[in-house]
Amino acid sequence: MANVAYEQALKVVRALTPEERQKLLREIEAEHRKQTQPMNGGAVVRHHRECEMRWLSEHRYEYIGQWVALDGDRLVSHDEDLGKVYDKARAQGVQVPFTAFMEDPDQPSMGGW
Repeated sequence: MANVAYEQALKVVRALTPEERQKLLREIEAEHRKQTQPMNGGAVVRHHRECEMRWLSEHRYEYIGQWVALDGDRLVSHDEDLGKVYDKARAQGVQVPFTAFMEDPDQPSMGGW
């Protein structure tokens, strides 16, 4: 019986547009995060930060010159000041926010110095 439901669901998914598939994938990932057991003193650790890396790729032009704080694929704060970004994320209950600086992908990187 479960296999029939799976096959029916797969048929429906295959009929979706690429945008609808992306939306469905985000919903499935969000549901999965809800079911993930907390570790490390309450913080949920995600392997390789896959959701965050995908978010950075999809939104690389929207926050150029700013720091962003993410909780999975959810933007929790952004600002030019990293301290403010981190504080805002913590205020929203994110114990271990993923932070990144959004460089202009069309400009050469400074390479750290």
